[in-house]
Amino acid sequence: MERMETSIDVNYVGALATPVQRDGEELTRRILETDTFRTAIRSVEMLYAADPQGSTPAGQATIGRAAHSLATAATQYAICSDPEIPMLMWGVTAPHEFQGLSSPRSGFGIENPDNVYRHTAVSGSSTYEIRGKINYPRPTEQHFELRDAIPGTTSLTAEGGIQLAGLHSDDIAVEADGSFVITLDAQPANGRTNHIRIPAKQDSFLIIRDLLDDWSTENVVRLDLVRTSGPAAREPRSLEQLTTRSVELLTQMAPFWLDYFNKYFYSEATNYVRPARQRPAGRGLSTGGWFDVNDGEALVVTVDPLGAASLGIQLSDPWGVAYEYIDRTSSLNTVQAEPNPNGTYSFVISREDPGAYNWLDPEGHNSGMVAVRWQSLPVNAPVELAIRRSEVVKLDQLRERLPAGTSFITAQQREHQQTFRASNFLRRYTD
Repeated sequence: MERMETSIDVNYVGALATPVQRDGEELTRRILETDTFRTAIRSVEMLYAADPQGSTPAGQATIGRAAHSLATAATQYAICSDPEIPMLMWGVTAPHEFQGLSSPRSGFGIENPDNVYRHTAVSGSSTYEIRGKINYPRPTEQHFELRDAIPGTTSLTAEGGIQLAGLHSDDIAVEADGSFVITLDAQPANGRTNHIRIPAKQDSFLIIRDLLDDWSTENVVRLDLVRTSGPAAREPRSLEQLTTRSVELLTQMAPFWLDYFNKYFYSEATNYVRPARQRPAGRGLSTGGWFDVNDGEALVVTVDPLGAASLGIQLSDPWGVAYEYIDRTSSLNTVQAEPNPNGTYSFVISREDPGAYNWLDPEGHNSGMVAVRWQSLPVNAPVELAIRRSEVVKLDQLRERLPAGTSFITAQQREHQQTFRASNFLRRYTD
């Protein structure tokens, strides 16, 4: 194998503000502006319109938003899909202004607003190092997950693909200054700490999640990816080649996620949240369902944190793109929400603001999907107690149906809650 070393530019501020990210976001914008890719997006909109959700008020209203968001994610994956020129890129996130660029929404698959997602392609024919530097307070959890392919391009499973390997922050050896190195190659660890084994002679896809429970204090971990040996790299793909790859991915991902939600969400009764299930690779528990509430109604979901380091709940549009979560409370976790006296959490889903502190805001829409995740759980947590109750109640009966002591806030207090939330989210860019 050819030995190689890629220099790292340290003259930037913020863990996400890398030269690779800047280049990737610029390429994303250029691909999105091509006629070829715009045509592909219109095909996705037509696909959504023909689905049963396309005839619902919320589904119709969000078709364009969802198709463009998934399309942006597809371009980001295309840019990072060459394991010989690995690019560790932040994506699957809300629209933002960053490094002099205005970047569009790129969420899909009910992306978790508490996560910072980064991803890249890797190959068993090469060797790599991820060089990390923690800026304390660190994320509640950081998880490195190796998949068989880009999510939504292979087999229809409950996780959107197959997990090949994983590495959890609890198992990563870190130096006193917060630095660490993770090796990735096709060889067994053989005593090495911080190692991820890539299947030999196979391209795989690495997804990294920084889970931030306290948006006001926790910092994204700086990560730099270096390919240390392997076959001589090809020339970087042209804009035309990247556009072709983006279209290819989009035409795979759009029907995949449509089938996924029809199988795993819309096959269940409305306003029902399923019992929690174990996730592979030690990623805790998750569950979900779909909601459809009339004016004057709310769906109340009561969950038990089970001692998890992180419990989060969120809403998405009918196509799996998160409802607005920077300025609105379409997601809440246990740092942001208020518990009931018995330690459970009751969340209220309704079109209009009912004044409940734990209101999940669907941007004025009456339907969509809900997802709940428990991460870093204690051993033998009682999974059967995870979902305590989900029921539709009239808004004029909400106060009496919620536990005694539930907080209700004024419009001015809600505005403060939203403003505080937005300012905390911006820390992801700057640390």
